[in-house]
Amino acid sequence: MTLFFKNILKFSILYLILYLLDSFLKNNQELSPYRYLSKTLLSFSLLIFYLLNTTQEDSGKKKLIIIALCCFAVGDLFFIAGNRGNMWHFMFAAFLFIIAKVCYSVRFFNNKDFKISKLIPFLLFCFCYMSIIMAIVYNQLGVFFIPLLIYLFVVMLLMQFAYLRKNEVNSESFWFVIFGVIASMIADSLDILKMFYDPEMAYNKITIMFFYCLSQYLIIIGVLKETKSSANQENALI
Repeated sequence: MTLFFKNILKFSILYLILYLLDSFLKNNQELSPYRYLSKTLLSFSLLIFYLLNTTQEDSGKKKLIIIALCCFAVGDLFFIAGNRGNMWHFMFAAFLFIIAKVCYSVRFFNNKDFKISKLIPFLLFCFCYMSIIMAIVYNQLGVFFIPLLIYLFVVMLLMQFAYLRKNEVNSESFWFVIFGVIASMIADSLDILKMFYDPEMAYNKITIMFFYCLSQYLIIIGVLKETKSSANQENALI
């Protein structure tokens, strides 16, 4: 079994199979209780893959990824429970997801000085994104207004720190993580719109799960492929 986790192609096939299994169970009401098992297998397969392949020497950074993946795994189970109508299960899942995204953000943080002017287009995008989402669902939020605002802020924080890795790490790692974070943002947006706007939004029974699993996969692959950029290494030697 270890061979499946030490080889990226074999693991990718295994991860795809587990995703398809979980997606099948999700879309079959009678079989949906089995998602507690399929989702756990899917989540922890990624954790095992990371643990067996990481060469990260910084134990702090390694622990952040482990904590994030564990929070996502447990949060997933509460999301499944929340599908039975208990909104507070969703809230606790969202709380765990916030912890996970903060862990990712701290993991991606770097001490590089940067010009605020370079962030203006990004910050403008964040403002527009949050404004559009909040405007669409505002009338349905009620007591969930502040929690959603906090969640969206953390989503944008993760995007910002992922973006600031540019030129600090190799381009392959940077783009894997960026596309992973974008996929995560799409999944979050669809989930929010499903809960507070339209339960049938954008074939969400398929799309949310697809973008969520894709995001986790791309982010972990990006982290595993991370090395310092050549320019950064040269500066370190000067």
